[in-house]
Amino acid sequence: MFTRKVTLYFALAAILLVLGLFLEDWQLASMVLPLASLFFFANFWGLPEKVDLETSHRVDPADSFGDEDIRVLVNVSNKTSAPLGNVEIEEYLPSIIKLERGTSRALTRLDAGEKAELSLEFKSPIRGHYNIGPFVARVRDPFGFYLVEKRSEAEVLSIMPRPERIRGAELRPRHLGPWPGMIHARIRGPGTEFYSMRDYVSGDDPKRINWKASAKQGHLVINEMEAERVTDVMIVLDTDVSFYESAEAELFERGVRAAASMASLLLKQGNRVGLILQGEERGVIQPRFGKRHERNILFLLAAAKPGRAMLSTSYVMTLLAHLMLPAMAQIVIISPLLDSALVGGIRGLAATGYSILVVSPSPRQPVKFESENEEIAYRVLMLERSNTLLALEKVCTVAQWPAGVPLSTVLREVKRSRLMIRV
Repeated sequence: MFTRKVTLYFALAAILLVLGLFLEDWQLASMVLPLASLFFFANFWGLPEKVDLETSHRVDPADSFGDEDIRVLVNVSNKTSAPLGNVEIEEYLPSIIKLERGTSRALTRLDAGEKAELSLEFKSPIRGHYNIGPFVARVRDPFGFYLVEKRSEAEVLSIMPRPERIRGAELRPRHLGPWPGMIHARIRGPGTEFYSMRDYVSGDDPKRINWKASAKQGHLVINEMEAERVTDVMIVLDTDVSFYESAEAELFERGVRAAASMASLLLKQGNRVGLILQGEERGVIQPRFGKRHERNILFLLAAAKPGRAMLSTSYVMTLLAHLMLPAMAQIVIISPLLDSALVGGIRGLAATGYSILVVSPSPRQPVKFESENEEIAYRVLMLERSNTLLALEKVCTVAQWPAGVPLSTVLREVKRSRLMIRV
């Protein structure tokens, strides 16, 4: 590939030659000779006829929870049979990343078959997706006329929210799957909670004999347990935190952490879990099982950004719930409830039999208001939010999550309802 330099030189030589011939000025035309000599020497002492470079770069780790340093390993190998003198190595990094060790750009020389390595280290950035790369290796001839470039495509570094270890609340949806889990099914079967007693029959497990009741009744009596099953759960994260600029980031990140924590816990307990990310960044993950599915949910949450969605959260939530969830399954909504329009959508879902838990991170009052009007607007917004909470408490279970209180504490205080499951 020709460089810009050789293009300019060639254009200059062509102009001099044309002018010399047109004006019949042989001295002007002869000025082309030095430029022609440069082209000759560039081809004679320049790059080999075929330049073969092999490049690679690796981000370690590619997925992180933001509590470890990130390392980028860069390699370029000279597969050409001749040495290469001017080899430029460059790794493109986002502006937010500040290197602590290594350099993202270097100039080196590679003998035939030789390999060069670069190691870059930097602290983990904040939650999000970052393109590391592309990594580019360039080889130029000594005159700068010819350029050979080889690149490796960018890799994605994902900084995901770390799920907190939480103990859940009492939730009881009407829809239960056939597989064993942690949800009380209100029928007899394998479980840990007492359900009833009955007379012993041959083949029953002796460990289930209630000796105290047997002594009173004069014959063997065994304990029966309440069966425990799994269910389908859809987590809805509402990212509309248009509230007060200095407090938005903290309020939003609490919601993201809550979604990650709830998804991780529910999946570990064997439930099928899906996610609706509703806001400036939108995304939907179908309910599924497993550890890999948990990674997919955390990957989507890493991309979450605060902002109001184009489509109403109530509309999206209602539409996707009916498309992806069985009737009377569980929906967990995580929202600061700053949009009163959510009430209508939640009422509609509750009316069709879905069990709904709303986890609402409470906004933190700003330390200082810029003006009296700003303070009045804040008071009005909090009053509207209180009215929304009162309206929702009539149709579903609502857990208010004040700043500074662990999520696990909030969920333990959720009132038991006949429509809920244990998480």
